[in-house]
Amino acid sequence: MSQGKNLEIEYLRGAAIGLTLLCHVPVLLPYYEAFFLKFFGVYMPWTGVDLFFCISGYVVSKSYLDYFDRHRQQGHFAIAAQSFWLRRVYRLLPTAWLWVLIPLGLSVVFNQSGAFGSWFDNLRSFTAVATFSANLANQYGNLLGPNSVYWSLALEEQFYFIFPLFLLCVTAYRWRVGLLLGLIALQFGLDRNMFGTPTSALLNSFRLDAMMWGVLLCLAGRTPLLRQFEPTFLGDSVWLRLALPLMLFYLLGAIPAQLIAMPVAVGLVAIVSLVLVWIASYQKGYLYCPAPLSRLLLWLGSRSYALYVIHVCAYHFSRELWHRYAAAQGVTLDASFTVELVVTALLFAVIAAELNYRFIEQPLRRKGAEIARRRLQRFTSESPAAVSGAAPAVDSALAAGYRQAE
Repeated sequence: MSQGKNLEIEYLRGAAIGLTLLCHVPVLLPYYEAFFLKFFGVYMPWTGVDLFFCISGYVVSKSYLDYFDRHRQQGHFAIAAQSFWLRRVYRLLPTAWLWVLIPLGLSVVFNQSGAFGSWFDNLRSFTAVATFSANLANQYGNLLGPNSVYWSLALEEQFYFIFPLFLLCVTAYRWRVGLLLGLIALQFGLDRNMFGTPTSALLNSFRLDAMMWGVLLCLAGRTPLLRQFEPTFLGDSVWLRLALPLMLFYLLGAIPAQLIAMPVAVGLVAIVSLVLVWIASYQKGYLYCPAPLSRLLLWLGSRSYALYVIHVCAYHFSRELWHRYAAAQGVTLDASFTVELVVTALLFAVIAAELNYRFIEQPLRRKGAEIARRRLQRFTSESPAAVSGAAPAVDSALAAGYRQAE
């Protein structure tokens, strides 16, 4: 496999955030409820987060498996785990908390239409996010309120907490593979329909199989297995390299839309996500992206975390803005404002994501990495070069998360 930044993984991140933005368009355009009910009955894009989960599992494992195993063998596991968590804190929390607090402020000063919900709902939502329990809060009386997308970020954060402990407790390759396959098999047959019973909805918010598949894909890459199963047939035809990913992206939305009544539907979505990440993992162009889309998908991929936490706020802001304009004109905000609503929401999301990426994500990511490196070096007496070997590429991943994310 090639080294360096994997552009095909970035393409997948870009596509995943695109699915997520589409999934929440009804928040922006409630006037088309009948259309979206029909559309989502054929293609349901909420599975973009499952693709983020699988990417996160793969990228984090690829970056940190050797790091944790080496420090465990040297007796430095605790400080290595602390350094890892420090990176995650600087990478995720400032952006996440900022874009819960901004809607909280707007709910007080810019909320004539009620688009942002009440200040109390926003405050309660921040409490759930700050206690890393958003995926649980989202199932009990909708305690997550106007920031419901944060459920997946909470699941990613929980994964990042568990991941080092898993590597500490399960050290043998075979045991890691066996345990992960067992946990995936255990989840596969469970009813995890978010629109079903309270129990199935709760299980849906704790689905970890896509992340586990990502970890397994990384483990497989340490053996000849991936080389033996390399999809070389895709290199012979541009049409095949385009048709297969399109089919997989179709299944990613069609399975939850058309087969969600089947208990195995969510497990199938995780497998489709795995196949997409597997194809991209070779970095050999097997995941074809037409040139006109490449730059857009790379931008979306690199800003996917910011877009994920910002886009619902952007939708609410656009609705509030045009509600005030319509009221001033003595008319009602309705479908005739569709273009204005969409353009304003996109401008808000794009500008805010770019500013957040440049002035919050990137500087704090670098600061967190530097603090983690110094701390690790101080306690392990390693050279700066060895410490920096903790593969900063993971910082561009998204739980998420969808990512994040990561």
